Amino acid sequence: MVYKGELDHFDGMDSLKIEEKNKGEFRKKHSCVAIKRLHNRVDTQGEQGFVSEIETLSNCKHPNIVSLLGFCDEGHELILVYEYVAKGSLDDYLGNMDGMTNLVWAQRLQICLDIAHGLNYLHTHIEGKPMIIHRDIKSANILLDDNWVAKIADFGLSKLQRANQQGTTLITNNIAGTEVYLDPEYKNTGKLKKESDIYSFGVVLFEVLCGRLAYDEIYSGGGLPSIARQCFNEGTLKGMVDPKLMEADEIISLLKGGVNQDSLETFSKIADQCLEETQSRRPTMEVIIKELEKALNFQVSNLFQNVTSLFVK
Repeated sequence: MVYKGELDHFDGMDSLKIEEKNKGEFRKKHSCVAIKRLHNRVDTQGEQGFVSEIETLSNCKHPNIVSLLGFCDEGHELILVYEYVAKGSLDDYLGNMDGMTNLVWAQRLQICLDIAHGLNYLHTHIEGKPMIIHRDIKSANILLDDNWVAKIADFGLSKLQRANQQGTTLITNNIAGTEVYLDPEYKNTGKLKKESDIYSFGVVLFEVLCGRLAYDEIYSGGGLPSIARQCFNEGTLKGMVDPKLMEADEIISLLKGGVNQDSLETFSKIADQCLEETQSRRPTMEVIIKELEKALNFQVSNLFQNVTSLFVK
């Protein structure tokens, strides 16, 4: 269970008190925090996730990764305290068609870039930080702050790979993650690599483009990944794009924040590559970031040109 609260003098050693209601509250000099409380300590999987979150996030400091501020492991209580990310999770906006109205294409591209930068950081060995495979990248685990900056959250399933393990493949019989976002090679063979996160990210990219969740009932014929790839290969992907982003008149569409054609093609191509069935065929995060930046530049520069041309006329 996750609470919004305010924190009173917490240094990682103090016990915490939670008010049992819909929102727990703490008092600190105007500091809002998010509090995740595990109600059942007997749950081994929950306790493992608790330890994994602490181990992972204590090594991470990045603007696109949610910050762990402290924890409580005392008696029956297992509590994690995070920075409070005000606008909630990305899936709230994808699942709510009215909620997506305020997210124009350039904003959506920037959110995708934020996630990509966060993933690139996780996947990179840095002094003092191991390489981290998240294992559960999905829109529900992407939080948005007041400025629509995206932050990756929920590291309960993550796996760490130390520098001396670099280049090795983790093999596991414990396949974890969320079905529709799950890397098919990892699911079928147990081979866990950072490319597994890239597949999941590809699903999120198509969710953002289509304005719908991957498990929306309209995708019952194989799910969003397979339908999106089929439409991309057939050249019919435009029919899946969120209708709020598409207008008959491209200039009017751009003025409303709609999709520039070059931007759409660049974005959809890299999203499709992320969904390659084989891990080795998927692009690296560096390549993904480069292509998403290109898509954003197409969008912004074309909007500027169209606005300028209207005034010149």
